[in-house]
Amino acid sequence: MSGIGGLSFEMVTTPTLGPTLGMAQAGPDPQKPAGNAAVDEFLAYMKKSLAERMADAWLAAHGLDRAKLKAMKPDEREAVLKQMAEELKQQLQQATAAAKGARKTQAA
Repeated sequence: MSGIGGLSFEMVTTPTLGPTLGMAQAGPDPQKPAGNAAVDEFLAYMKKSLAERMADAWLAAHGLDRAKLKAMKPDEREAVLKQMAEELKQQLQQATAAAKGARKTQAA
């Protein structure tokens, strides 16, 4: 499936949906000192690519997560991913149009 504005959603469409999606690993590193869960969550979020963050936000807004997406039948998953791509493309187009309008207003 093609991406939006150069972004690829391949990491969402891969059948394995493994660690490349930022899913939970085997557990905490035993050599790493116990840290603040909020800090760890923030750092994990910041390590995700923009496309991953956009996909996660879209899924959450639609009552889904990566585990539910992975559990879907392939044709259902493809339909959800197609809907995601279309909606995110529309959002990007609207944001671009709004930014262009703001620049015109500032230039005047």
